[in-house]
Amino acid sequence: MADPYVPDGEPSLIEALGRDAMHEQDLQKAVVWLRDECGREGIPFAVIGALAMRVHGFVRHTEDIDIVTTREGLDLIHERLVGRGLVPRAKGGRKGLKNTVFRVNVDVIASGEKAGSSESPVQFPDPCGSEYGTRKDGVNYATLPHLLTLKIAAGEWGRRLKDFGDAIALIRANSLDESYADRLEEPVRARFRDLVQRAREEIDLVDE
Repeated sequence: MADPYVPDGEPSLIEALGRDAMHEQDLQKAVVWLRDECGREGIPFAVIGALAMRVHGFVRHTEDIDIVTTREGLDLIHERLVGRGLVPRAKGGRKGLKNTVFRVNVDVIASGEKAGSSESPVQFPDPCGSEYGTRKDGVNYATLPHLLTLKIAAGEWGRRLKDFGDAIALIRANSLDESYADRLEEPVRARFRDLVQRAREEIDLVDE
């Protein structure tokens, strides 16, 4: 008997959870694919976004892999990997790609771009810089201070409240206080302190 609460063609909760689990495996395989293929072609990149959040203690479901490369690296991706495991998601697109092997979206940002909007004072640095660290799996990820800087910049200048929420989640997951602001870029420090207070207030509400 069909589930009367699920519209025709829509997955049930159990089906959706199963697909989520499979997608998690595809994400993992796609990151390995990027590491190996970009390494072979000499294309530097670092993981940011929700997958980098996992490295720093907070797991949030995501459909995409967000990476930073250099402008030259973006050119190399199109010269050597597009058509060989990657395709543009839209005709003529350069930054919105899809891994055809594992059916995972890959969003690419070039170093030097502004974080959040063109008015933002925060830029994405070179993926080989000190803002990124290499883990034992051989993949570069944004460090916690840099990831927080990017998230807060996206919230502040990009008007993306979701990114403020991500920053609060990272603050809580890592038990950060206002003193940690000194490790972030100066333009986002005041907002970081505000978010620390917000995170503290949310914890108090849960405890009541």
